[in-house]
Amino acid sequence: MNEGTETDSDADAPAAEYLDDFELPDAWSTQLPEDPLDKTLDELENSSAAIHSRENGQSSISEDGECSIHVEKDLFSCVLLAYKRQFKGQSSGSYIARWQVTAHSTTSFIRKVWNLAKEHLNREVIFDVKADGTTSPVWAENESSSEKEFGKFVLFQSGRRHYVLEKLTESSNLLQSWRNKEITVLLHVYSLSVSNRTVWSSVKENLIDPSERDRSGAATTQAVIGLADELRSVHGKHLDVHGMAWSFWANSILNGPAHLRESLKDHPPQHLAHLFRVKEGLHVNAIRRELSVAHSVNNSYHEEVVALRQVFDVVESNVESLNASLKMFKIRLEALELRDRLSDSMINAMETAVKVQEDDLGQELKSKIIDMEDMDHM
Repeated sequence: MNEGTETDSDADAPAAEYLDDFELPDAWSTQLPEDPLDKTLDELENSSAAIHSRENGQSSISEDGECSIHVEKDLFSCVLLAYKRQFKGQSSGSYIARWQVTAHSTTSFIRKVWNLAKEHLNREVIFDVKADGTTSPVWAENESSSEKEFGKFVLFQSGRRHYVLEKLTESSNLLQSWRNKEITVLLHVYSLSVSNRTVWSSVKENLIDPSERDRSGAATTQAVIGLADELRSVHGKHLDVHGMAWSFWANSILNGPAHLRESLKDHPPQHLAHLFRVKEGLHVNAIRRELSVAHSVNNSYHEEVVALRQVFDVVESNVESLNASLKMFKIRLEALELRDRLSDSMINAMETAVKVQEDDLGQELKSKIIDMEDMDHM
């Protein structure tokens, strides 16, 4: 099975008892704490991977002593149990799915995991350092992340140990040691920069739920009116709409995904598009400007078309004159050919009429000639 498969049923979610919180030395750091047993465990896993590779494929020792694996197909294969995390160390995130991923290379493995995970990731949260040294969460410039940024969102968990994405690219031994095992994938939907619960509270307060809410959790009337006024001031010049439609649009934004709120201000949502239309005056003026430009473009071709017509008329006249000359030349040529044939026939007839022939006198004289022996020259 070369492609990742996904099962979304929460009923099939495996137990995640080992997904406990872990302490971090720096609340704003994206680095995991160093464990003094990491080196020993890495050596054990590498040794296990080498033994497993000898059982399932061929291996060779390189010049630097590392074991390189040679398996023609599906070198890496494991089951990934995917969970969502709002911050690093969270133990109560929701279960996503069980993914079976197989690949022939580390790059291919990471790409397949990315393709399965990207729809569950939100806009990256970064932290802006102010002049006084304090930090505040802000949205990253890009609304969606790319595969190159996947490492900012994902942690792999085997047992109680966590691995960043870079660990998989450093050596294939780690992935090989996971062959036919169940590995937990923790997808941090706002990035690993949200490093603990305290940081998450700040992110939630400043970015996720910045608007005032009533007891039911909906945006307050004051927040809706404020955003509606903002939308009206930005789009009111070119949109003709009833006053309530601005409130509908504002309410849709405030209840939409937090990381998409800025982009939702650019144009009305699809389900409210019928309430908004472009102002007729602006629309007509825009059409007039476009027609004026079209006339200018069309006029730029007019002189060239006239010039081409004149050239064509001259060429056509010359061609007609040439055709007449060619026709006359053909008639003269055919007359000369006929005259040549008649002259040839007349000469041949005259040549036949004056042919030299022997007459009676010649024949008589010929008969009187006798042969005599030459006595004078003996």
